[in-house]
Amino acid sequence: MPTKAKWQAPRRAAHYAGARFGTPRAEQRDSRAIARLLRRHGEFPIKDLLDAPCGTGRLAPALSQAAKRYIGADISAAMLGEFRGPNGMRALRINGDATELPFQGGSFDVVVCCRLLHHLDPGAPLEAVARELVRVSRSLVLASFWDCACLPGLRRAWGWRRDTSGRRPLPRATIEEAFAGAGGRLLGYTTSCRFLSMQTFIAVGVD
Repeated sequence: MPTKAKWQAPRRAAHYAGARFGTPRAEQRDSRAIARLLRRHGEFPIKDLLDAPCGTGRLAPALSQAAKRYIGADISAAMLGEFRGPNGMRALRINGDATELPFQGGSFDVVVCCRLLHHLDPGAPLEAVARELVRVSRSLVLASFWDCACLPGLRRAWGWRRDTSGRRPLPRATIEEAFAGAGGRLLGYTTSCRFLSMQTFIAVGVD
């Protein structure tokens, strides 16, 4: 099933709105990684922040504290229907495709893209999303991907662990090339555990 289509099902949205992580600490790993990169590379105060794709709003409580205005965008109407913002409030959310975001260029100080890039093929699909993330940002893009240069990635590459999900660990160089081609510049990376966790965030500057 194509990546875009598989997120449309109500059952998928209900799953994402429920408990997806084993512990509260695991649930907060992405938020903590984003906070680290904002402290290193963000320009405060942050006025406008875009979370794309926002899913059911998992990151909304943390991200809305970092910026004066939080906007979530997602291609899935089912996900947006399950969205709950900070303290149960329904934050501003918009139906939008990450390959064609419905915003003018430079609309946001910070653009966050969490847990999307590892679903994309390298080349045109990845580059299309990188272009849009850079286009709508006027300062900073924070995006997560699966780094292939770690133990879980190597286990997949060597055939020690089978993964039929279609998710793709990628080299950092591939991610850097996609964002450089979009006009972004590498600022840095962060991960919860460099060689044991594939989930990695890249910080990209936008001039």
